[in-house]
Amino acid sequence: MKELYHEEQKILSDYVGKVKNKDLSMDDAVNIAVNYKDLLDQSKVITRISDRLQKKLDHANQKIKNQNSEIQKKNSELEVTINKLDKMTVGKKASRLLFVVFIVLFITEQLFIEPIIEDVSSLHLSEEMGKYFGIGILLLLALLLKFFESSIEKHFLKQIKKKILNPNPISSSQMGVKDKVVSPISKAKA
Repeated sequence: MKELYHEEQKILSDYVGKVKNKDLSMDDAVNIAVNYKDLLDQSKVITRISDRLQKKLDHANQKIKNQNSEIQKKNSELEVTINKLDKMTVGKKASRLLFVVFIVLFITEQLFIEPIIEDVSSLHLSEEMGKYFGIGILLLLALLLKFFESSIEKHFLKQIKKKILNPNPISSSQMGVKDKVVSPISKAKA
């Protein structure tokens, strides 16, 4: 493999040899000047091409940085939206479950607890105090239900985050499609 600028190196070596031997003619001087001018012209062209390519590369890099910034911004917005959707979904699940628990507690209170309260209040409390005692128990149940609701929401949110952060690998046969990738975002929407 030839060395880079092999011809130019040979011309320079020949010229230096002639200078040392003091065997220099006008043709040699003209020849070295022509070769130097050719190299200078080539260097200018290469520099211009390199500058243009560098400008294109800088422009492309800036465009990529801008696009990455925009993608990060959109990802943040998407994450906020997904979190809001998750909280709404979890809130709905918790409300449904709490509604069922409320109905069961209401029926239980009407059938079992209220007769006990009436018996206790008629024996130990006045009629008016018995009503306040019954209302107090109902308020206590309402507060417990609110606490229960927030606990259920937290539990459901933890489950959703766990599913997103630790997705179970799904085989091709389970999906029915070869090489299909399920993203955490599509799982969160499901």
